[in-house]
Formats: sequence, C-alpha cells, structure tokens
Amino acid sequence: MRPQDIEIGEYYRHKDSPTHYYYAQAIEILKPKQKENIHTYTIVKCKWMQKKNDQFCLIKYFRPCNLIKE
Repeated sequence: MRPQDIEIGEYYRHKDSPTHYYYAQAIEILKPKQKENIHTYTIVKCKWMQKKNDQFCLIKYFRPCNLIKE
C-alpha cells in the first residue's frame, strides 16, 4: 500500500498475518526524519490491538507497504 492510500483512523492488517486477529489503526503518517522517524523512508504510526475499539493497545510503527486493507 502506498503512503497516500493510508487514511488516518482506518483499520488495517499486517501483510504477513492477514487472517490473525490483530488490527492496526493508523494514527499518523511520518515522513523521513520527521519527529520520531529516524529512517529515510515513510512510516505509519499505528495502534496495534487485538480487537477493534479495544481499550488496551500498543503503539507500533509500520512501513506502508506492510499494511493491507482488512
């Protein structure tokens, strides 16, 4: 998936585990060398949760090419 295809607040799955029950909700798209992104490529800051609208979540960073629509 391209960075311009990512919508903030939408739910995505990781491409290596599309049928597992974890969801990634996009929070922010970080361009290279912006804020906490130390890489030379764009990353997506996501909430990584087991169920949609779950109270407990982890903050993870993914490359846009690793995310797929659910």
